[in-house]
Amino acid sequence: MRKNFIKKLSVATVIAATLLTGCGKGSDVNDNNSKDAGNASSVSSDSESTTDGGRSINVGLSADVATLDNNIADVPGDLLVINTMQDSLYGRMADGTVDLQLAESVDISDDKLTYTFHLRDAKYSNGETIEAEDFVYSWKRLVNPDTGSEYAWLAGAAGIANADEIAYAGGDIDTLGVEAVDAKTLVVTLSVETPYFKYIVATPTFAPIDEDFGEAQGDQYGLSKDNIISSGPFVVDEWVVGGSEIKLKKNENYWDADNIQPNALVFQTVADSQAGVLAYDSGTLDVVELSGEQLSQYVDDPALDVQKWPASNYLYINHTNEYLANKDFRLAINYAVNKDEIVDNILKNGSIAVDYFIPDDFSPDDNGTPYHQTVSLDYIGYDLDKAAEYWEKAKEELGADSFTLEYLYDDREVQKNIAQYLKSTLESALPGLELELREVPYSACWDEQKAGNFDLTVSMWGADYIDPSVFFDILLSDSEYNLGRWNSSEYDAIIADANNNKSDYTKRFQIYNDAEQLIIDEVGLIPVYQVSQSSLIRPGIHVPFNSIYLYRFATFD
Repeated sequence: MRKNFIKKLSVATVIAATLLTGCGKGSDVNDNNSKDAGNASSVSSDSESTTDGGRSINVGLSADVATLDNNIADVPGDLLVINTMQDSLYGRMADGTVDLQLAESVDISDDKLTYTFHLRDAKYSNGETIEAEDFVYSWKRLVNPDTGSEYAWLAGAAGIANADEIAYAGGDIDTLGVEAVDAKTLVVTLSVETPYFKYIVATPTFAPIDEDFGEAQGDQYGLSKDNIISSGPFVVDEWVVGGSEIKLKKNENYWDADNIQPNALVFQTVADSQAGVLAYDSGTLDVVELSGEQLSQYVDDPALDVQKWPASNYLYINHTNEYLANKDFRLAINYAVNKDEIVDNILKNGSIAVDYFIPDDFSPDDNGTPYHQTVSLDYIGYDLDKAAEYWEKAKEELGADSFTLEYLYDDREVQKNIAQYLKSTLESALPGLELELREVPYSACWDEQKAGNFDLTVSMWGADYIDPSVFFDILLSDSEYNLGRWNSSEYDAIIADANNNKSDYTKRFQIYNDAEQLIIDEVGLIPVYQVSQSSLIRPGIHVPFNSIYLYRFATFD
């Protein structure tokens, strides 16, 4: 069985400067009081002429870039930068689609298990030709356990033959379902039809790596401007790993360079949202994220850009706790959580209160209809009368009138506020409940969550690719990211049935309907809010959004 090595944060969606989320391993999706971020640097942001007479965009990030190795990178800021530098076989387009990128065409077998890609004439930034063998090298490197990639699981999720066996079961790396027939022909073999294959391999994780160059750099690959080359529209101009700024310049060898408008991109670490706004106002940054407190000041500002992400925060319930193992106890808590107050009074950043598991406006079927428009669910929302009803049932069943639960959260201000809010409202709505708050450093919170060292905790999950399976898989009984240890053989069987019907969107989505309804009915976890990000983007600069901001396709007035 495939190891459910599903990453905490998304390549495909939550590649952003900052987001208001629960704690998460290895991410830079902090709130705007990050203790790890540096200060905004002073860089000219004159978007008319900063580099070689061209136009540049200066973007605020919440953490320093740690690596540009596309096989290794696993935090949003690093991946955001890599996405501007590297092409894959497919790529996200400015019009919201996913289309061929380094591949000029593809032949797909009738059984949809064999993809034969014909590469376009393209070069790396050092002038070397991009060849099919470069994809073979990169993808084998990705699944090689010695590489230690957090995203090796994506190859298996894409259906690539033997990927999981190699990454997690000691399989022979040469059996990976990828072959260079000649310099311009790449054949990919899948073990199972995977209709969302192109969405997965559109991520920068699957970009090619020139083997000679990669091997020459060894374990220093991607750790300096001299240890990385680009297959995409931008290449590193100035950067020292761990530094607060990385400058990219246009890759003049890029196959589509004539259609790339920005001449340079500069990513700078900012201490917090206030520092970011000050840098924006002074002209040293062109793109910054706003905190919830700041959003109200810019509601009518033409620079304001609000994007809804396919990522949600959930209140995870530890089902191994003797009280929380009681369904009525869980239902009482569910009905007592006022999600609207959390998004309106604490977050205030455009995030949306939700009662559903799969984010809204996400994962269209083969007719282009998003998942949630194809299913019908009975939700559990805020209802104090029902909370009281189920609370009395739970107390009677458990034979007790008082209960103590521990709520785990990290040390960022927004998480402190959510913790205090939940303590106040749950204790008020459920007499006899005491919620003990345990604060841990942001850097330690994900490890505590993953170890199950909590009774209740809030954490985020974002989509690594565009399909509901990226969410449903995390609640399988054997998933190491099933934080609440919800163990349901019925749920596992439903997901197995969905996996057996991958090619039939209509049938699979209806099966997922049953899975999501079971999560809701059994309170496997409690959905709280779908993440939105509010940013200022300088007027005159237009950055398309396709699950991430596509700076490569930015245009100017």
